[in-house]
Amino acid sequence: MNLNVLAFDFGASSGRAIVGKYKNGNLNLEEVHRFDNQILEKENTLFWNIDYLLENILIGIKKATDKYPIESLGIDTWGVDFGLLDKSGELLENSVHYRDSRTKGSLTYLKKIISKEELYQQTGNQLMEINTLFQLLTVKNERPDLFERIDKVLLMPDLLNYLLTGNMKTEQSIASTTQLTNPYTKDWNKELMDLFQLPASLFPDIVTEGNQLGKLKSSFGLPAIEVINVCEHDTASAVLSVPSNQNFLFISCGTWSLVGTELEEPIVTQKAQNYNLTNESGNNKTTRFLKNCTGLWIIQELKRNFREQGMDYSYDEITDMTEKKKAFRCLIDTDDPRFTSPGKMKEKIQAYAKETNQELPEEPGELFRCVYESLAFKYKYTTLEIIDAVGNEFDTLNIVGGGSQSALLCQMVADATGMRVCAGPVEATAIGNIIQQLMAHQVIDSVYEAREWIKKISNVTYYFPERKEAWENQFPKYQKLLDKE
Repeated sequence: MNLNVLAFDFGASSGRAIVGKYKNGNLNLEEVHRFDNQILEKENTLFWNIDYLLENILIGIKKATDKYPIESLGIDTWGVDFGLLDKSGELLENSVHYRDSRTKGSLTYLKKIISKEELYQQTGNQLMEINTLFQLLTVKNERPDLFERIDKVLLMPDLLNYLLTGNMKTEQSIASTTQLTNPYTKDWNKELMDLFQLPASLFPDIVTEGNQLGKLKSSFGLPAIEVINVCEHDTASAVLSVPSNQNFLFISCGTWSLVGTELEEPIVTQKAQNYNLTNESGNNKTTRFLKNCTGLWIIQELKRNFREQGMDYSYDEITDMTEKKKAFRCLIDTDDPRFTSPGKMKEKIQAYAKETNQELPEEPGELFRCVYESLAFKYKYTTLEIIDAVGNEFDTLNIVGGGSQSALLCQMVADATGMRVCAGPVEATAIGNIIQQLMAHQVIDSVYEAREWIKKISNVTYYFPERKEAWENQFPKYQKLLDKE
């Protein structure tokens, strides 16, 4: 059987259109379009450029359909962000970027209405001010005129799907990033919405992955391709492609790192809440029990900042200069709020080092080594929390996504955690997106079958601990940094 499907994978920094070509049990991927994501700044607010995203989706569809007959397409994106539509179905403004500062301090408002403990029990979500709930409350409290004009709230992939088809639905995995769903029923938590005076009518019905949403609007002048609701949260798509059907740990490593495991039921214990672990929906009503951690963002920003100064380092050059520098000279908490916003990463790292009485990293290699080592320790710290909350032991850590290409990082993670690391697939999110479409077309019968198939067709690399003792000796130093916060 031959079948071609189109996956749109949008990350915080870039978007891609990838054709999945299924033929006689084999899958080949072909990237037909790639573009950098755009952040607009207007009146000190950061926005996503929705027209630009739609334009590039249409370019991707045109490029794909010019080369291949395409049966369907699916879109996955980052979580939490959304578009606001009026009663005529028009976008009221561009979607605000989760890195915008508008939600800072919103936890204070929240505590007046509900305790953190009760909110966790009701949603199972990690408490983060970037979550959709906090963003919407900020609109309601600070821009009441805009809030009154809202007829529908569409999360990012659902907004793009609506612009393509005219149909409004919310897919389960992306809905679970809002802090507005019930972790057991996977549906909207209307009791919570009432508490915050957020009308339930603002939110479209939730559908499960594999739903056939509708065909591309004829006004685009493109083939009438079927749009399928895949696992629209990019992490959910990435986890679908983890090449393991056993009890596994994963790190979906990109701009963000999502560190977790897959469960049949959510965990909303006091211990899980104390660790600030989140329960998000996965394929086939599973729960992705995880923590959102800063990923390669700081590395990306350092790289960009150096490029602006005329030093355009390749990742191979970064690896080479990092390996030559002294180990454990300086460590940072990569989730410290100062590292959230773009710009001046060198200065922010040095300020952190000074405040914590550590050697100041000066040279590029020292700065990159500081971040890579700190990421590896953060992954160890987080996996220990997950192991404690779940009560299971794990011997393998699966790293999927762009970060799995970094042999330097993967080896550091193996050394820091003392676990075997299985790195790959690199294109985890796109593969998960494509797999979901193939299941919708009944080419693949189940997630189990899909993962067994991915084991056979994916190139994965294994890393084993080589310097476990050295990393163990330094871990208390890292723990002290986090304990001081």
